[in-house]
Amino acid sequence: MIRITAAVAVLASLSAPCFAGLDLAGIDRDLDSCTDFYAYANRRWIESTAIPDDRPNWGTFPMLEERNQQLLKAALEDALKQPLPPEAGKRKALQYYASGMDLAAIAKAGLRPLEPQLQSIGAIAKPSDLPRAVAMLQSQGIEAPLQFAVRQDVKDSTRYLPEIHQAGIGLPDRDAYFRDDAGSQEVREAYRAYVRRLFELAGDSPDAAARSARTVLDFETELARASMTPAERRDVDKTYNKRSVEALAAEAPGWSWQAYFAALGVKDAREINVGQPEFAKAVARLAATRDTTDWRAYLRWHLLRSTAPRLPEAFAQAAFDFNEGLLRGVKTKPERWRQVIVLISGRTGAEPMGQALGYVFVERAFPAEAKARALALVGNVKAALGDRLKSLDWMGAQTRARALEKLEAMNVKIGYPDRWRDYSPADVGPYSFAENWLRANAFRHARDLARIGRPVDRTEWFMGPHVVNASYNGRLNEIVFPAGILQPPFFDPKADDAVNYGAIGMVIGHEITHGFDDRGRRFDAIGNLRDWWTAEDARRYLERAKRIEQQYGGFVGVDGIRVNGQLTLGENIADIGGLKIAYLALQKAQQAEPVAAIDGLSAEQRFFVSFAQLWRSRYRDAQERLLLRIDGHSPPRFRVNGTLAHMPEFARAFSCDAARTVLAEPLRAEIW
Repeated sequence: MIRITAAVAVLASLSAPCFAGLDLAGIDRDLDSCTDFYAYANRRWIESTAIPDDRPNWGTFPMLEERNQQLLKAALEDALKQPLPPEAGKRKALQYYASGMDLAAIAKAGLRPLEPQLQSIGAIAKPSDLPRAVAMLQSQGIEAPLQFAVRQDVKDSTRYLPEIHQAGIGLPDRDAYFRDDAGSQEVREAYRAYVRRLFELAGDSPDAAARSARTVLDFETELARASMTPAERRDVDKTYNKRSVEALAAEAPGWSWQAYFAALGVKDAREINVGQPEFAKAVARLAATRDTTDWRAYLRWHLLRSTAPRLPEAFAQAAFDFNEGLLRGVKTKPERWRQVIVLISGRTGAEPMGQALGYVFVERAFPAEAKARALALVGNVKAALGDRLKSLDWMGAQTRARALEKLEAMNVKIGYPDRWRDYSPADVGPYSFAENWLRANAFRHARDLARIGRPVDRTEWFMGPHVVNASYNGRLNEIVFPAGILQPPFFDPKADDAVNYGAIGMVIGHEITHGFDDRGRRFDAIGNLRDWWTAEDARRYLERAKRIEQQYGGFVGVDGIRVNGQLTLGENIADIGGLKIAYLALQKAQQAEPVAAIDGLSAEQRFFVSFAQLWRSRYRDAQERLLLRIDGHSPPRFRVNGTLAHMPEFARAFSCDAARTVLAEPLRAEIW
């Protein structure tokens, strides 16, 4: 049992939005709330707020992230002033963080942490050498040209299944290699220059670096041609292709798949899931047809690319200039401590040592009473969806029974794991930053391999408790709300119910609805990919989902780039359903005692303003341009106004002309 204490003084000193209730000053009452509610709720804040130079965007999410990172920094620095603790996770997280902060040691180490990997790549002399070298790199986090993992079998959620998926391209998505507009051509040239720069920093002559850069771009273009788009990868049927190793070898000759899995450490690999069979064929074809010189350049590049932020400053600066400066428009590098926290945990805390950082965070930031209230909120929102399911007029009795069964079985994880991950086998500690990263990845790989043949652990957390995020996992039929997001203004014990239901209630509803979005609905109560829908109910569902796809596909962002209605469909369904059931949960909470207006706003109005302010943000053009092409989420202004267009309740709350504010019945998606 971990001891949880609240760091009130630390929290109060931070500059993030720690207020009870709404930001009334951010509302622009001169605007018509019925015309553009996102602007009505946020324009004064947007016009008075600058994006920090070290950020690609700014708003409620990154502001809370900043607050959490500041708190985590204070906790790490305080702990480093004391003798190292005996708990393996905390001790190794502190040593890992310290190695990232030690710039002198990073500079002194140079490329020495990569010598074993560079030697393995350099030893590739013939195609049969490739599987072993690639497996060695993948076991330490270098995902090129494949990603290997061990996850639940989507059609048998009681067991783990090895999987391989497409990976190994350095541009943001496969279409970036083929778009012919001027901006895309500029990005490709900048990428070529970035590749050349890292090769030069690694000791190549300018001519040799330029040749290798051309080889890399050509090699990745071939891989991109065989890759699925982000929207195609959402298709759970297309990405489930179970094969025996022998069948894969016959289907994709030219690559020794038996040798590859053996080198990864997969024993007796009778079945694997091949996420993208055409990509596997392309890898095998390249193994058989491309000179090993090309493969050495390609693999060496991905080793340098993956480790660059953890190498001496010239490497890290080159990585920042391309990945953050060019692609996202960020002007300056964040402070070193923030870089290190993100590099250790990843944006979602899914990096191997992310949970160890979460342990340090939770000790300070999440009192037990917060967990209890959050569980109550989740229960209320789940109950609201249950009521909604019982009254849907488009769903038949058989499908309704299965949906209610799934909702009842949905597991809820709040705050932090009940049982923390055992980090004693992780060989992370008094090493250089890059070496610690490689060792942490080796620890994750060993954990993956150990899963094979074991019962599925449904208690495991895959998200760091300190991150500002939440998730639904269809294979486990679970919703997860880390301590990092259960903070003001998302979840504020001092705020009234309307504000909390409009913010964290909507987030809860969003994640629950993911269990019934266009992908989530395909999984049953125990997490199996199984068709539990009648044909007629599935037809009705898909017809309604198509309306959402078409609606959001009409939204236009920066540079005239349209929202990809297919790519964002699941998130848009979850937004619409999540807000509806959060609103119903608020109505239930207020049945016993109606709530009077506060600050001139009714409870319903406060609910909708809270929702709109949850998504307030400013984006750099480069960041929005990138996300419109690769992200499954719509830009925030469309998440607000697009969702409200499905809610007559919003029109009533603000006395709007429903015919003008809400989509007409034939266009509205009454799903959940």
